[in-house]
Amino acid sequence: MRPETIIKALTRVYLNDSPLPEEALRAASRQRAEMLPLFLAEVEKFVALPSKARYKATPVLLIFFLLGEYGDPIAYRPLTRLISCPEFSDRPRFADAFDILGHRVLAAVYDGDPTPLYEVVLNSKADRICRSNILYATLPGLIVNGKLDRESVANFLIDAFDEIDHPSVWRAWATLAADLNLSALRPMVKQAIEEECFDGYDIKEFDDGLAKTGEEPFRPDPNQDFSPFEDVYTEVDYFIDYLGGCAR
Repeated sequence: MRPETIIKALTRVYLNDSPLPEEALRAASRQRAEMLPLFLAEVEKFVALPSKARYKATPVLLIFFLLGEYGDPIAYRPLTRLISCPEFSDRPRFADAFDILGHRVLAAVYDGDPTPLYEVVLNSKADRICRSNILYATLPGLIVNGKLDRESVANFLIDAFDEIDHPSVWRAWATLAADLNLSALRPMVKQAIEEECFDGYDIKEFDDGLAKTGEEPFRPDPNQDFSPFEDVYTEVDYFIDYLGGCAR
C-alpha cells in the first residue's frame, strides 16, 4: 500500500468514529522502515499546529499506537511532546484508550531517560489523564520491567511536591508514593491534604496503600497490564469493542 494511502486511511477526528482501517494498519506494520519517518513527521506537524487546528481530523491518533508497536526509541521524545498536547488526548474515547493502553505504548518506545515523562507530569497545560496515567501506570510499568530505578522515581516525587497543580495528579502522586512504600513522604501527603490539594482523598487512603505494600519496596497495582504492546489492530479493536464499538 502506498504511504500516502496509509496515512489517509488512518486519518480521523475520533478514535472510534468509524471502523478501524485494518488493511492500512496491517500495511503500516509490514512497511515499518518506510512509514516510521513519515509517522514521526506527522507527529511533529501536529505538535507544531496552533491549538484550534489540532482538533481537526488527524492520523496521529492511530500513529501513536503504531509507534508503540514499532517499539523504536526514536519515537519516545516525539510521543512525549505529542501527549503534552491536550488536543491530542482530550477527545471522546481517546482519553479512555490512553488510560488503558497509553502506558504500554510509552514503555515500548522508552529510551532509558525518564525526564521527558517527568516533564509531562509537571506540565500544567498537558491533559490531566496523560499526566496521571504516567504516575499510575507508565512509571510503575517501567519499574516492573526493570527499565527504571525506583530511587529515581522516589526522588522525582519529592521534587515534584511544589509543582503539582491538579487534584487528580495529586492523587496519582500519592498513590505511587504509597505503592513505592515511601512512608517518609507521609508528612508531605498530610500537608497537601491540609492545603486542600486533593479532591476526596484523606491520609487513611495513603496509610492503607502503605499497608498493602507491607515490607516490599514496591507493590504495583495487580490489575494493571504491563505486558508488551504488540499488534495495533488487535489491541485497539479489542479496546473499541470493550467500550461499545464505533460511533454511528
